[in-house]
Amino acid sequence: MVDVDVRRLGGVVFVAFFVASLVAGAALARVSLYLPGASPSELREYYTDSRASVLVASALQLVAAIGLARFGAGLAARISPAHRRACRAGYGLAAASLAVSALLSVLMVILGADADDSIVRVFGRLILSTGGALNLAGLALLIWSVSRGAAGARLGPRLAWRAGLVIAPLLAVALVSIVLVPLTRLEPLWRLLAAVWKCWVCAGGLIAAARPDQSATPPPY
Repeated sequence: MVDVDVRRLGGVVFVAFFVASLVAGAALARVSLYLPGASPSELREYYTDSRASVLVASALQLVAAIGLARFGAGLAARISPAHRRACRAGYGLAAASLAVSALLSVLMVILGADADDSIVRVFGRLILSTGGALNLAGLALLIWSVSRGAAGARLGPRLAWRAGLVIAPLLAVALVSIVLVPLTRLEPLWRLLAAVWKCWVCAGGLIAAARPDQSATPPPY
């Protein structure tokens, strides 16, 4: 019988619940919102008229953040010690920023109707930055450090680590979107790459765990 560490499923949990938050948010929303270019009045209208959408999406993203933290912790425990600090910083930043974005969204539901335009505008930028650029930057550091550390320790799946060394720098470009807001249009591509990598690593670990001859060498997370 295989002793499966549930942390290795955290990457799939993150992807599944994050996607679910987007789908549920869109399905329940009464008005549409393009956050990067939204005015204070558009932000206020969205967060007051689409409360159910925001609350459900925020709850799902909080679960996604927990899954990501568990996934990162499992990876950090398996890679070489030289890369563990960077790995912990990466998944810590990614999970915390997503959670902060979700909580700020809940605050906007509570306070948005009566808040000044300047406060609404600041909240909108913070939600965009924490849930977007900072989350992706954390994922970039996580993927880079794990790919370096796991490759050095000769853990599998090796192709995933090689891909991670290419994907991580692409995700790091998301930091520029804090200043150049139009770059946020590339966020779906960055998230797709990160999602593929996490699911790839999860699948590789589960396959390794199921092989009898792998009992002496633990899977990467």
